[in-house]
Amino acid sequence: MKTITILPVLALGALLSSCGVTATDCASESSREVITSIVREQVEKAAEAELALEDGSRMSAASKVRATVAELKVLIEDIRTTKKDPDSTRRFCAGTAKIVIPLTMIQDADQTRKLLDLSNVDSLLEEAGLKRSADSLTFDLEFSVQPTDKRDKIYGEVEGASPMFTALGQVVGAHLARNEIEGASKAQAAQVAAAEAETAKQTEAAQKADLDMAAAENKLANQQINAVWKALPEDARSQLLEMQRAWVRKKTADCSIEAAGVSTEALPKEAARLRCDTRLTLARISELQSLME
Repeated sequence: MKTITILPVLALGALLSSCGVTATDCASESSREVITSIVREQVEKAAEAELALEDGSRMSAASKVRATVAELKVLIEDIRTTKKDPDSTRRFCAGTAKIVIPLTMIQDADQTRKLLDLSNVDSLLEEAGLKRSADSLTFDLEFSVQPTDKRDKIYGEVEGASPMFTALGQVVGAHLARNEIEGASKAQAAQVAAAEAETAKQTEAAQKADLDMAAAENKLANQQINAVWKALPEDARSQLLEMQRAWVRKKTADCSIEAAGVSTEALPKEAARLRCDTRLTLARISELQSLME
C-alpha cells in the first residue's frame, strides 16, 4: 500500500510544545491541517502529471495548477482514532475526506474528456472510489499523525488514497487543459474539413473528366450508327424503322437501369449511362452492317 508523507511547518507547533502536549490528537486542528496539506499536494502532483507532454513541457504552469487546486475546499470529517499506543505519540486515524469542487471545473473536465474520447467525470470518480453529491466528493481516508521530537512540526501519513488523488488530479488537469484541447480539436476538425473539401474537389474534377470522355465516346458511336443507317438501302431502312425505334427505347431503358446500379451520384451515374449507350450502339452497328453484306 502506497504511503504518502509530508512534514509541513505549522504555526501551532510552538503552542503545542509550550503546553506540554506529548501526543497529537487525530481530530486536532494541527492534524487536520497536515492531512489537508497532503491531500492538496498529492492532487497537485497528479494534475501536473496529467498535464505533462511528451517533450517534458506542461500544458499549464505549476503555479496555475497550484492556484486551481487551491480552489478546492478540503475537509476532513468524522475523524476517529483507530489505534493508540500509550508508549508512542503516533496516532492512527480514520475519517472522511470531503472535497468541494466548483461545478464549472467538473463541466470543463467532462467536455475535455469527451473531446479525448474518455469516460465522463462521474465514471472516472466512481472507478477511483469517490462518491459524488453535486459539487461534493467524498472518500474514506486512513492516516496517522505524530509530532516531531522538537514539537515544532506535525508528521502525517495518508495510506491507500492514491487512486482518489489521481482521479482528482485528472479532473483538475482536464479542467485546465480544456481551452488547449478544444483549440487542438477545432484545428484538427478544420484540417479534416479542408482535406475532405480538397478530396471532394479532386473527385469532382475526375468525375467531370470521366464524363467528358464518356460523352465524346458516345458522340462518336452515334455518328457511326447514323452513318451506317444512312448507308442502308431505302427499302431496308423502311423495313427496319419500327424495329430500330424499339431498339432505341429498350437501349434507353436498359442503360438507365444499369447506370442507377453503378452510382447515385449525378456525374458517375451519367458517365455509366453514356458508356452503356455507347456499348449497345456499337453492338447495333455490327448488326446493321451485317445486313449490308
